[in-house]
Amino acid sequence: MGLIKKLYEKYIGREKLSEPCILAGHVFDQDSEGEVFFDSVLARFENFDQTNQIQGNKAFSNDVDFIIQCTIESLSSPEVFKKFPSRIDSYLYIYRRIEEYLIMIKRSAYLTWTIESSVRQLKDKLFEILSQVFIMNKGLQPNLCIKDKDQLRKINMIQHLMSITKIDKQTINIFFVLSKLSFQSSILINDYDYLQWKIIILNIQNFGISLQEFISNYIDYELAFRTFPFDISGFIELISKNHPSKHSPESPFRIFLNLCNTLHLKTEDFFDHYRILFENGIKQKFYKFEHIGDLFSLIGRHDRIFDAYLTTYATIVDLDDLWTMFIYICTNSELNDIIQKHLISKFTNRTMNTSIGNFLRYTRLAKQCMTKIKNEYHPRFLRIYEKIFDAFINKQLTEERYSHQFSESDLKQFLSIGLEMSLTHNLQQSSCLLIIRRLIFQNNTRLINIADKIKSLFKKLNDFDQDLCENNDPMFIIQDEWLQDYLLVIPEDFLRYFNENIYHYLCNNHQNNRWTIYIWRRLIHLSILKLKAENTNDMLFKLNEWMKIVGHNVYNINDTLTIILIINLFELIIVKYTKSVLSLPNINIIINFILHTRQEQLYQMDIKQVDEFIQNAEISIQQILLLQGKFYLNLDIFHFS
Repeated sequence: MGLIKKLYEKYIGREKLSEPCILAGHVFDQDSEGEVFFDSVLARFENFDQTNQIQGNKAFSNDVDFIIQCTIESLSSPEVFKKFPSRIDSYLYIYRRIEEYLIMIKRSAYLTWTIESSVRQLKDKLFEILSQVFIMNKGLQPNLCIKDKDQLRKINMIQHLMSITKIDKQTINIFFVLSKLSFQSSILINDYDYLQWKIIILNIQNFGISLQEFISNYIDYELAFRTFPFDISGFIELISKNHPSKHSPESPFRIFLNLCNTLHLKTEDFFDHYRILFENGIKQKFYKFEHIGDLFSLIGRHDRIFDAYLTTYATIVDLDDLWTMFIYICTNSELNDIIQKHLISKFTNRTMNTSIGNFLRYTRLAKQCMTKIKNEYHPRFLRIYEKIFDAFINKQLTEERYSHQFSESDLKQFLSIGLEMSLTHNLQQSSCLLIIRRLIFQNNTRLINIADKIKSLFKKLNDFDQDLCENNDPMFIIQDEWLQDYLLVIPEDFLRYFNENIYHYLCNNHQNNRWTIYIWRRLIHLSILKLKAENTNDMLFKLNEWMKIVGHNVYNINDTLTIILIINLFELIIVKYTKSVLSLPNINIIINFILHTRQEQLYQMDIKQVDEFIQNAEISIQQILLLQGKFYLNLDIFHFS
């Protein structure tokens, strides 16, 4: 009787063993393997089942125990062990049938602990041999031999696999061998519903080994899983179950990337799937700050991934933490085009609504950062900061709910920052222009009188940084749009508001400031352009009289504001609308200023137009004299040609 001889002798003293039971025990003495052996096992167990159903079996429990012991004994036999790899399906089938028999025994017996213990012993032995074969063959063995779907369903490999809920050094090998066999079974049973690594890992409740140890063991048996390699979804589930500790000295993200390379997984695919875990980790403050910063350096060349992760981070953390991360990224990364683009996008959106105090604090951090980053990265850093600064100023100074909070001191400080923390140090930057407009041209709503407005404007210009005025051409800085609230109604505003004291103040306080002179010139020019063509003579006459009233009726080379007024009157009114000098009213003061200005040539003036005007006047006078006409104009004033 070979292998079962001693077992048979042991059991013969008990209740008599059934013939089908003995035949089932004898099956291990056969030399067959693979599907032939499985068919033999199947036939003998079906015979055992039929006999029990037809005749009944009072010794059923004894028969089952005998079959269990025969199976355990066969697994302990060196000769049978050699055949085990090709009989794996049969042993798994036998074990599943024994489980069914145990259920039947429990229905009719109270004391079943002995046979239950034997079943556990059989399972442990079976798993032990499976692990040994798996290790010895580097995972290439064992393999399922049968293809019958019904029998594979009865064997139910996945149920064996799902019984493993803890993975440690003792269970890791049986876990992998059961995973392999479960994949094989799943593929054979259902072509469209394969078992997934994610489902397998999801079942694990406890890990007694690290993430790296798990993957290392998998790699040892990687050949076993060529048809169903460890994939992204399984890896993500494994990380969620067995994440490296927050206190790990090594960045978890570097661990993940190294393992991705080991598993031949694409980096971008991994980060696409990991994002939800990252979001939860940020919310739960699970990561070290420097590890998050290291992550942004690692993904700095992956445009879409960097954008997604920075968006997630920026959405969750408060602005102070976000700026701390900004400084870390700028200090520790190459600040390539991708990083610059997304830092600008995220930080402009998050920072534009912050308070003045907060932004000044962030600027101090940025200045400190400049001392730490490589010189070659300074332009990149300044480009980022400049965009953030521009967005903040544009938002804050164009919306009244923010702009009223800026004091004059704040505006001057921000203008200084805008020039210092930029690539060009140029006032023509949009943010600097907004600050200048707010600082100098923002009207005090309490000032209704146009003369008071212009006095206030002159005062602000005198308080402004004179070096900036001297070194920056106002033509490229000051926009006509800014002057709309300061335009004059000529001549009414001069007559009504610009008395001797007011005008004297303006003339004595412009200090030849380059910007002040330019602004006065543009104010006069734009104001005259608003005039209607009719009644120009009346306007000229009234201004001529006004010059007497304010005491500016005698030409003075230093009377800059008056000379600018006269030049504009000449070029925009007299030249444009006067057909003949004889049609002009008595504006001898204005004419005198025109001629002296032409003679001195110290101010911008169309000399050719003045010369033509004088020539035409002389011709007209000569014609009158030839006709012996009477003319009461003082002819001497035209002798300055």
